Amino acid sequence: MDYTWILVADRARARIVAKPNPVIGNGHAWQELDPLVFPEARVSGREATTDKPSRSFDRKGSGRHAMVAEVSAKEEAAERFAKTVAKVLEKARTNHLYESLILVAEPGFLGTLQANLSPQTAKKVIDKIPKDLTTRPYKELTEDLRALLRPRT
Repeated sequence: MDYTWILVADRARARIVAKPNPVIGNGHAWQELDPLVFPEARVSGREATTDKPSRSFDRKGSGRHAMVAEVSAKEEAAERFAKTVAKVLEKARTNHLYESLILVAEPGFLGTLQANLSPQTAKKVIDKIPKDLTTRPYKELTEDLRALLRPRT
């Protein structure tokens, strides 16, 4: 358990970089683990609206009332992916694969992800960064992460 895991995620993919903790892991390189990909979340705009419930309004009286709340297919897929990622992090935590966790995620997905973490896994989170770095090549990703993780003043 001498690693900090850095989860880099958006609504459709997640990458995990294992960073050795400074005191224990000197001389060890950062490692990227197998990525998680969720193709369901990559639906097009048209597909995302096809299955939406229709919005209906009561036209009688002075007010208008929405009768059905809308949730897009993309939002539902993002929620399912967040649950999948949270399960992976939970299993890794119970298997003692990391000591601490840093979340680097697309701003719109970060909250969804956090909401799906178990309380025990959430306690392992030492930093949260609202930034989408999922498509960066590995070398650039690690450079970006090193810069982001420098102590902030």
